Amino acid sequence: MNVFRTRLLCAYCSSALMLVSPILSAEWGEDAGWSGDAEFGAMLSTGNTDAQNITARSRLRYEIPLWRHTLQLEAYSGSEDGATTQERYLGTFQTDRKLTERDYLFGVLRGEKDRFSGYDYQRALSAGYGRRVADTEHFRLDLEAGAGLRQARLEGGGNEDETILRGAGALDYRINDALRFTEDLLIQAGDNNTEVESISALRYRLNDKFTTRFALTVKHNTDVPEDREKTDTVTSISLVYDLWN
Repeated sequence: MNVFRTRLLCAYCSSALMLVSPILSAEWGEDAGWSGDAEFGAMLSTGNTDAQNITARSRLRYEIPLWRHTLQLEAYSGSEDGATTQERYLGTFQTDRKLTERDYLFGVLRGEKDRFSGYDYQRALSAGYGRRVADTEHFRLDLEAGAGLRQARLEGGGNEDETILRGAGALDYRINDALRFTEDLLIQAGDNNTEVESISALRYRLNDKFTTRFALTVKHNTDVPEDREKTDTVTSISLVYDLWN
């Protein structure tokens, strides 16, 4: 039944996008082609406490007049005195079908494995509507709303399969030519659990290719095992390399 529901949602999303393609002809040509970046950060300490934290992140985007495809991969690992304290892997693939200069339909597949969240894994398939509500030289804001299916496996055993509502927002504020603030917010709400993730980042451009990124990630699950915290936070400093100018 779960496989059937997932296939049904995929078919629904594909059919909806195909139906609107012939009748809508919006063109976002300014950012056409490939874009993306690769990011790596590490913090090591020795002495009374031996600790290390490593973070890696990459984003690839391909855009043509009517479509935009984005793949994002993340990994984070932390240890103290030889014991792993944090370990998380995340993958997201999103396809957007542009309707007007600011409106689009989206389909997104997201999978996450967080060793210390209380869940062995969480994955979701969602679709919905997005809009760029603000777009100026210094400020950009995208909002999305939709629904989908989520599958999760608890660490202690047992599965949770449910329908979810999905809301997301992406803010980009260019303070000046070198300094930039971004905020990415994701909410996936179901009967069993609600996930909330906030990523606040300050980026400072060093040159045409390299940027320093200071980020605070806050992840919250409303339903976790009794021995787990509901909220996790990660602070990172990393170097970002722009794959394309």
